[in-house]
Amino acid sequence: MLDSDGAIRHQAVMAKTAHSDAKTWAEHPTRSILSLVKQVQYKAYVRLESVFQPLGVTAVQFRILTTLSSRPGLSSAELARLYDVKPQTMIKQIALLEAKGLIGRRTSPTNRRLLELTLTEEGQACLKLCRTGAQAMERTLLEPLDETEQAHLRAMLVTLLQSMSGPVVAEGDDPDIEEFSRVGVQRV
Repeated sequence: MLDSDGAIRHQAVMAKTAHSDAKTWAEHPTRSILSLVKQVQYKAYVRLESVFQPLGVTAVQFRILTTLSSRPGLSSAELARLYDVKPQTMIKQIALLEAKGLIGRRTSPTNRRLLELTLTEEGQACLKLCRTGAQAMERTLLEPLDETEQAHLRAMLVTLLQSMSGPVVAEGDDPDIEEFSRVGVQRV
């Protein structure tokens, strides 16, 4: 429920938006909703990269660590399919993470030809630091919005995602997995 100040501000934004929507696309293509979403996504991704840089990982590697945290034992081929990238692309990222000591490989107990990927203790510690940094960055990003506006934004984004690709919450209801692992969010 919006308080009176929030309701007034919301009504003003809605009135301005409704009035200008017809002209927006033709006059200012960079103000279309798709363009604005992409601009926010890009700037957030750049900020995320700067948060992870001191930890020695990239946002892409964070996604891989996050996925392996909730789904240990995936192979590099399974990760490549999950992210819709070529196996060679994923193998490069896996090799980098393994060289940093963040993930390990083990032979599958059911298929000796399959190598399963798991987080090492160092990988788990790194992931914890990355999540803390990502959460702080998200709080900073959302500071201009009050709690009600944040809830509305989240609900609208979930609605859009569901309309395009089905349920938004991943296995185990881990929002971190979904946020950074969903196919098409940001390719590896």
